[in-house]
Amino acid sequence: MNFNKEDWCIFKGNDKEWEELIKEYPESTYLDQKEWSLHLEEFGWNKIRLTKSNRKSGKSILQGFIKFLPFSNCIVWIPGGILGPYENLINFPDNLKKIFKISFCLIRIRSHQVYDPNKEIELLKNRFRRPLIPLSTKFKVILNLEDSIDNISKRFSRSWKRSLKRSYGNKIKIINIKNPKIISDIYKDMKSNKKLTKNNIYTEDHCSSIFKAFGEKLIVLGAEEKNTKRVIAIRGIIISNKKSYDIFAASNNLGRNLLASHMLLYTLIKESINRGCKEYDLSNIDPMNSLGVYNFKKGTGGKIIQTLGEFEWTNSIFLKIFILFYTLFKKLKSIK
Repeated sequence: MNFNKEDWCIFKGNDKEWEELIKEYPESTYLDQKEWSLHLEEFGWNKIRLTKSNRKSGKSILQGFIKFLPFSNCIVWIPGGILGPYENLINFPDNLKKIFKISFCLIRIRSHQVYDPNKEIELLKNRFRRPLIPLSTKFKVILNLEDSIDNISKRFSRSWKRSLKRSYGNKIKIINIKNPKIISDIYKDMKSNKKLTKNNIYTEDHCSSIFKAFGEKLIVLGAEEKNTKRVIAIRGIIISNKKSYDIFAASNNLGRNLLASHMLLYTLIKESINRGCKEYDLSNIDPMNSLGVYNFKKGTGGKIIQTLGEFEWTNSIFLKIFILFYTLFKKLKSIK
């Protein structure tokens, strides 16, 4: 079966040409950039970049990742969602199967774009469904940085201001982190606390890969306890297209007691403003299962938004059951 000129097809350009293309889409994030592909390729994912042009709806593009499995099966992960009109989703799974010559696949899309019912309708029309176990929530906090730090600080909640002030009274020093092991060790420490749940526990290999891929776009700060010189909390951001994105955030018991996260975030807000960022994406919130994180992020005065979230499509009950049990295992493992 031949492709027609309005099918999805592989993007033929190089990384530089892809970077220029995604600049045309204001909804793009670091997940659509070459650095994220370099990171995931370290862990066995094959990068795919697809485009589709339609005379009526316009041009849509995506950067996704594929893992090939035995017996003509594959898993496709699109962490940045579809860029451009969602009307172009028609025939997407069939085009994908033809391009990669596979029979069965599971496609998982996660869109960070503000919720749009019309986009959800297009997904549902094309037989995409909400997954039974999503990898993250649909809600996040965005902090507007188009103001002075003094005015932004005035919008902090009373308890946030109080905690920030107390943190500066504690014996904490803010330092730059360049060693991925420091980050992974803090995550291990946090994971061992049974009161916490964390789906994204970064290993040293993951941290090293992100450092290597993003280079100067990545800023990681640590809170060092002055007496012991021990790092008790970390927070990291990726700066891209005048936006800051949370990527690392972890604290051990002492870090929480000394309110180190408040000082770290405040420092990163100031650094983001100094680098010309217009907003700070504080990432996902889950009031039901992580009330402390929700209150912490909400206390900055940021805006809570609902994103389009996650959808999946599959023509294989085997893959659906496999992913269901895998995500369930990951969530259970994260709270041990």
